[in-house]
Amino acid sequence: MKNKVDPSLLHIFNQLPGCWGCKDKDSVFVYANSEYGNIIGVDHHLDCIGRTDFDMPSPTVECAEAFREQDNLVVASGKRMRVLDIHPYSDGSWRAHLFTKTPWKNDENDIVGTIFSGVELKDTAVLEVGHWICRAAGIDPKEQASFNLDLNHCAINLNTRESEVLFLLLYGKKPQYMAKVLGVSVKTVENYVIRLREKFNARSKNELIDIALDLGFGSHIPESMLKRQLSVILKE
Repeated sequence: MKNKVDPSLLHIFNQLPGCWGCKDKDSVFVYANSEYGNIIGVDHHLDCIGRTDFDMPSPTVECAEAFREQDNLVVASGKRMRVLDIHPYSDGSWRAHLFTKTPWKNDENDIVGTIFSGVELKDTAVLEVGHWICRAAGIDPKEQASFNLDLNHCAINLNTRESEVLFLLLYGKKPQYMAKVLGVSVKTVENYVIRLREKFNARSKNELIDIALDLGFGSHIPESMLKRQLSVILKE
């Protein structure tokens, strides 16, 4: 039997803030709410049903393969996933969202797909990114007060590329991934990491991450990254 969303629950769910929906095991949309339909560019949010991320009238199709891989990981692991997404949408505007992808289970507790929900990162929402970076780095979330520091008054000045490398490094991304995203060689990325260690006076990459988090860089998304499509899995 084909997966369906209980119509009696949709009226309640559609009152929730943010964009959300669900897909089957093949990453085919079974439902998407009106907010998601608006940003993805369909005439009506129900037009998402039966499509995949590859079929959407939005520049996000460039990351459709990454979305499908994330869905597959959630289905295979049975675990929730948090993803930072930065994309231009159908109206041409760039947005940053924090998405949660959760296994969708039927009455028999079998996984039949994924449920996703996203909140746009603006105002205080960006601080939640800092929280998840803390979790990824093994730092007690109670210590994240340092994330409120004003980076404009930080003694460490970074150029655009250094900021981008540090941003991806804080999310636990390897040089190969960073090189692909930034369009540079792995050697170039490694050289930037060395320069960052020198600027932060860090003896190792792990110490660099610790110092950067303490100085508040964890809550800072470089402006240049807000013009570059990105879908980053956050570790819990």
